[in-house]
Amino acid sequence: MDNPLRPSRPIQVRIRAVNAANGWTAPSETGEWREIVARLALANTEVAEAIEVVRRRPLDHGHLAEELADVIIRLFDLGEGLGIEVLAEAAQGVNPAEAELIAVGVSDQTDATGLVVALGIIGARIARPIPAFTVPGGAPEVSALSHDIGAACLLTMELARHLGLDICDAVEAKIARNASRGYHHGGKAI
Repeated sequence: MDNPLRPSRPIQVRIRAVNAANGWTAPSETGEWREIVARLALANTEVAEAIEVVRRRPLDHGHLAEELADVIIRLFDLGEGLGIEVLAEAAQGVNPAEAELIAVGVSDQTDATGLVVALGIIGARIARPIPAFTVPGGAPEVSALSHDIGAACLLTMELARHLGLDICDAVEAKIARNASRGYHHGGKAI
């Protein structure tokens, strides 16, 4: 898979700086399990928003690119807080079957169901580490989190590529928009 956002660390640093300036924190160690699970859940809300875009017809490619950028931004921010370069080793984290399902899901862009399936695969990958936090005293190793976060980003990028979306431009535009939104925009707690 082509990886237009590698190296990810410079982009992650910019995202974390914008978010910090707007009052948003990020967990800094795996012991902050509630914060990590919350961030993974929030990344999945971005996937859900992308699904809502897909359900509306005709497909708004610009809006979908923005929602996919939001997925990557949330995961890059989490990675930066944890000291993970999200795309450093993530190429090993993509299951070829997942990538194939993404390709099949987008083969007919008039079929909303296929696109929803592709997005569901991304959402499942984002949620994959969550059960490890439910074990008493359990938290996945940073390397395991890195693996799953990176794979989710790569799958998101793969979906964008199949749809002909410029995910780099979408991420840059969203970073710029977020920088102009102000402190705790939307009145949200996290």
